[in-house]
Formats: sequence, C-alpha cells, structure tokens
Amino acid sequence: MLYKFFNYGCLVPVLSSLALAPRSGVIQNISKGFQYFLDNGELRLMVLFSLSIQCILILFGAKRQSWTNIYLRIILWSAYLFADWLATTSLGVLSNKSHCVEPEHAIVALWGPILLLHLGGQDTITAYSMEDNALWSRRLVTYIGQVVAAILIFLRSRTYTDLNSLAILIFIAGFIKIGERIWVLWRASSQQFKESLFPDPDPGPNYARYMETYNSASYEGYRVNVEFLIQSPSTGDDDAAAVDHYTYGPAVTVRTANRLLKISKLLFADLILSFQDVSESRSSLLSGNGKRGFEVMEIELGFMYDVFYTKAPIVYSFIGCFLRFVTLSCSIIVCVFFFIKENQYPRIDVVITGVLLLGAIVFDMYSVISMLFSDWTMMWLTMHKNKVTCKIISLIQYVKCKKRWSCSIGQFNLISFCLLRAKKERYSEPGMCGFNCGKTFKTNAAKTGLATMITGAWLSYEKYKHTNTNTVSVTDDLKEIIFEHFVNKTNVEINNTRFYYNWGNKVLEGLQLGKKIETISWSVEVEFDQSILLWHIATNLCYNSVADEEVLENGRSYRETSKWLSEYMLYLLVMRPSMLPNGIGEIRFQDTCAEATEFVRDRRSIQNENQVSQILHRVCKHVKKVLPSTVKGDRSKSVLFDACRLAENVREMRNDDEEWETKKMWKFITQVWVEMLAYAASNCQAIHHAQHLRHGGELLTHVWLLMVHLGITDKLQISKGFGRAKLIRK
Repeated sequence: MLYKFFNYGCLVPVLSSLALAPRSGVIQNISKGFQYFLDNGELRLMVLFSLSIQCILILFGAKRQSWTNIYLRIILWSAYLFADWLATTSLGVLSNKSHCVEPEHAIVALWGPILLLHLGGQDTITAYSMEDNALWSRRLVTYIGQVVAAILIFLRSRTYTDLNSLAILIFIAGFIKIGERIWVLWRASSQQFKESLFPDPDPGPNYARYMETYNSASYEGYRVNVEFLIQSPSTGDDDAAAVDHYTYGPAVTVRTANRLLKISKLLFADLILSFQDVSESRSSLLSGNGKRGFEVMEIELGFMYDVFYTKAPIVYSFIGCFLRFVTLSCSIIVCVFFFIKENQYPRIDVVITGVLLLGAIVFDMYSVISMLFSDWTMMWLTMHKNKVTCKIISLIQYVKCKKRWSCSIGQFNLISFCLLRAKKERYSEPGMCGFNCGKTFKTNAAKTGLATMITGAWLSYEKYKHTNTNTVSVTDDLKEIIFEHFVNKTNVEINNTRFYYNWGNKVLEGLQLGKKIETISWSVEVEFDQSILLWHIATNLCYNSVADEEVLENGRSYRETSKWLSEYMLYLLVMRPSMLPNGIGEIRFQDTCAEATEFVRDRRSIQNENQVSQILHRVCKHVKKVLPSTVKGDRSKSVLFDACRLAENVREMRNDDEEWETKKMWKFITQVWVEMLAYAASNCQAIHHAQHLRHGGELLTHVWLLMVHLGITDKLQISKGFGRAKLIRK
C-alpha cells in the first residue's frame, strides 16, 4: 500500500503541479536558458529536421535516375513530402513566437529566411513526379504566402536584433531559390514545355499580295503565266559532319546526344518530327554500333530527366551560373560575419544557426561540383576547340563514375511465381496447421472490404518481391541484337511504321515454311497482352524442355536473350501495365496464374520448373485434337494450355533442320520478342515514358527513342518546303 501511495498518491500530484503550475518553485529554479529551451525546443528540432530532410533530397535526389530500389523511392518520396511541410510548419511556429521574442533570443528571426532556402529546394530534385510540374501554380500561391510570413517575422523582430543586414542577404538567396523552383516547375509543365518547342509563327509567302499583282496584270491586258518552284529542304548531314569535327574522344557521344536532343524534346511533347531531323539522327546512328547507339539514348534520356525533375534548365545557363554565384556568396558572407562578430545570444541558438548556414553553403557547393562533372558541362566544353578543354574532358571522364540509368531490366516468371504460390497454399490447406477454419467462413471473410484490401496489398508485395529478386543487366550483346534487328528490318525509306500496327508477322514470313506458319501465326493475331502471355509461357516451356546445349551465333546466346525479353515483357504487363497498350492483360494474367497455381497444387510431386514443363508436355500431348477452348469455354481468360499448344508447334517447326532447337529456334523466338518490344515501345504514351525516368529508367524507353532516331515512327512529316510561284507577263 505504501508503494502504491508514493506512486499514485504523491507522484501524480507532483507531475500535475509541474504541468499546471509552470511558475511554481521547481520551475523557477530552472535556469532561464533551459526554460527557453523547453519553450522553443519544438522549433529547434523542426528546423534541424528540415535541414536533415534537405540532406536526403540533395544526396538521393539524383540517384533515383539510376536506382530501382523501392526503399530509396520510399525514403525520397517521404522526404519530398515532408520537406515543404516542415519548412511551412516551422515558419508558422516562428510567426507565433516572433511577436513576443525577447532581445537576447531574437536570433531565431534569422531562421525565417533560412527556411525559405529550404522551400526553394535542391538542384537535384524539384519535382518528384510529372504531376508536380503540372501543379506549379498551386506551389506559386503557397510560396507567396510563405514568403510573406517570413517577411512579417523579420519585420516583427527587427527592432530587437542587430542581424538585419545578414537576414536581408539570406532573404535574397531565398527569393532566388524559390524563384528558380517555380520557374523550373512552370517550364516543365506539359503545356508550357510543348509551347516552348513551337517554331516562330510563319505565315509563309504573301498570297494576298501575289494575287493582287496577278489581278492587276490581268486587268492591264497581260497574259499571265505562273511558274511553280519548290524549295527543297536540306538534310543537314554536312552540318552534322562539321560539328563532329570539333569533338574529342569519348565526348563525341555526348555531343551527338545533345545535337539529337531536339528530337527527344519533340517526342516527349507529342509533336511532329521533321524529315531533316530524323535523317540526321539516322545517319549518325547507322555509322556506329548498338553499344554506341544505346549510349547516345542514355545521355539523351539523362538530359530529359534533368529537364523534367531538376533545376538543370536554369542552372546550366549563364543566368543560372550567376544566380548560383549570388546565393553561394550571400550564404558565405552571412556565415563569416555571423561567426566573427560577438554574439550575445543563447549558445544553443548560435550553434543551430551556424549549422543552418553551413548547411546552405554545403548544399550550394555540392550543386556546383555536381554541375562541373555532368554531361551538360562536357557538352559545353566540346564546343570549344583547345588543349585545355580536351584535358578537362578527359579528367571528367576519369572521375565521373555515375550511371545514367539502372541498365537493368525487371524479370517476372509466371511459372516460378505460381510454383511458389502453390507451395504456400499447400501449407495453408485445412489440416496442415492443426485447425480447420471452414470453407464458408473463409469465403465470407475474404469478401469483406478490409480483407480485400489486405489480400490485394499482400499480392502486390508478392509480385514486387518476386520481381525484385529477378533482375538482369542489359548486356552489350542484348543491345547489339536489338540494334541490328531494327537496322536490318528498316527499309530504305524513312517512314517505316509497321511496328506500330503489328508484331511478329515479318519474322514468321522470314521463316519460309509455307503452311506450317499457320500453326503459330494465330499467336500474333490476338490481342497484344494475350500474345505476351502466350509467348512468355511458350518460351519458358521451350527453355526448360530442350535439353540440348545451345549453339552460339557470333558469340551470342539467343536462348538466354529470348528468356530475358520474355520475362521483361511479362514484368511490364504485371508491374508496369500503363506502359503497354490498353487491354485486359491484368485479368488474363490473374486467370492464367490461378490455373497454373491450381495445376501445380494438385500435383504434389512437382517441385521445380522443369517438372512443370515435363508434366504440361505430357498433359498437352493431344492438345491439337482437343483445343482448350472446347473444354473450358471463354469465361476464363487463362491462356495456359493455349501457350502449351504454341510451344509444341514452335518445337515442331524444325522442317528436318538439325539446328532448329539448338540455334535457329532461339533466334526466331528472340526476333519475335524484339518485335513485341518494338510494338510496346511505339504505342506507349510519352507521359508514361517520362514518368519512369525517375524509377531508374526502362529499356522500353530506350528502344522507343532508338526507333524514332532510325526513322521508325508515325510522327514523321516529310516537308516539301516553301512553294515559290513566279509571275511571267507576256
């Protein structure tokens, strides 16, 4: 009882008195500085936390261009959301305290303009997604209110402090940072970005004046004849050759990418390309190989990432360099004068202010260093022909080790995914865990809203976990295979758009197997998502069923390449459906996955993918006589056994060719997948390509840009130039 008395009878009143009577004797004995810390601790923690968030943004903001890690994206997304909220909330707390700030604590008024620097954001990330650019006007209104709040805080406390001049310098830097961010967001918004690429208004030759002259001559009795002339546009190849003459070593690729950047901008703005632009890019790429071609695409897409998500459009300009010099100078001047002058303020506030000022300087210096070792700087250096720039370029190439994109592709194997699910379901069956929940109860429980949400979230996690553990690097051989396929299939005329309307037909025609083609041609005449599932399962079955070792061609393994592309296309269907043409691919996937899971679960002897392929082969031995649709109908969208039929037909297309299953079959399957990749890339909207630049990039986007540069696009307009009509009087 005595123990309870001291804990509940004495301790609680004491704590209550401390909380309800702040001027009691105990509180009065606390030092004034510590009491101030208690009163203002939340503000100190918030400004320091805001500084920490800015560190995360500047360090990891640029890494998402080449990282696919989901945890990095979560951290960066959280930091991006918290950054403005923390700065805004800190300004609100500071505003409430500014009217009663004591002279010795007026140093906190200097934190207001420093928080404006945080609101201005970092050079490495201004927008987390494309939607942030579209909301630039909302940001503008918000930032105006926050600037007004910071100014009011300064005006309220200016009579109590001698830091007015230093605060004005920080205000200047903060205004510049916020102005830069708003300008970049506005510039990268879809409408403004498109309008910035419009050519100057061009009314063409003056038709009205021409007709007035024509009518005047006719009234005077002249016989007027009209001679028509067409001014043909130049291809620009000579200019391209002249430009390349002034580049050095590895920087040639950077200069080429910059010269072709106009095409990328037009593509992302959904505008029409000109014959001259595509002709120049096509000739530049055909003079190299696949590795160089994809490197040009990497640099171009790196430039586009900077345009959409960073401050690059203003930082890498003369005015941008001047503004960065001003902001850095203001921060350094304030920091130096702050530390050399005698401060009569609480030590903890002095330390926090010093950390904030040093943080502003470090951020600006980090931005300047990043700018010096970027492709933008290298591109600028290549425009100046001298030995100094040549050595600087070599130094940048030596120091720079940053990847321009993840250079990897996601993989999703349907058979292995269903195998894992089937094994988990076996352990969750009634009796396996010692209890039986009852089928009716589980069915009703699964229909509740919460259960549906949890089930959906768990399925998404399983998909991500299966994908995250299965990624492969984009090898030089894969780049060469894709590049050579487009070069070989591209006709002499530029406007080759067959990839936009079909896939695989040309590959089937190239086999020259007569009526045997009909046994598999149906697989490329269905909807695109259905074709992906059919060929994915068929490729997997062939991969696991063919025991012979593959014969390499030119040192390339088409067997592995076909598997990589197969699993990458299914990865896009499952994890990136927005990048594929509209359809019911996700429904087909879930039905096919359900049937495959049931097939494996009912056969407990199956333990790996090879056994799945062997048993499917035995079950589908007579699939040609009894089609799956005859037994199953069309309610289920599963294509599992249709894919088994396709696999059997592909393997039997050997036509007495001993090298079919070891060499030619795999090259044929790879070509089918490259055509599917081309079709998907061509029909993906530009906004989705732009969105995934921030997730490490996609091979699909690089293929899309490569195809356009080679002239494989339906957005090409062949201009005939101005018409010239000459009047001849007789």
